[in-house]
Amino acid sequence: MTTHHCAIDIGNGIIRHARAPRNLDSMLKDAATGRSLSGEEVLQRAFELSAKGFEVMPIGCDNFDAKGYCLGHQQEAAQQ
Repeated sequence: MTTHHCAIDIGNGIIRHARAPRNLDSMLKDAATGRSLSGEEVLQRAFELSAKGFEVMPIGCDNFDAKGYCLGHQQEAAQQ
C-alpha cells in the first residue's frame, strides 16, 4: 500500500495571504520544536520554497519531487 502526504499550494494557499499574514498564524508548527509558526514565518518559508521551484509546501514528508509533491511511501501490509 502506498501513502501520500498532503501539501499546501504555495501560490494560492499561502502567498495570497501576504497582505494579511495574521491569517496564517499557527497554520504550521516547527517540526523540530513543535512551536506554532507566526504568519510571517509561514510566508518566509513559502517564499524560500517558491524560489527553489516548489509549487507546494510538503507537510510531514521527506520523499518529495522538485516541485514539493509527495512521491509516496510504501507500507507493508498488516499481518493478520
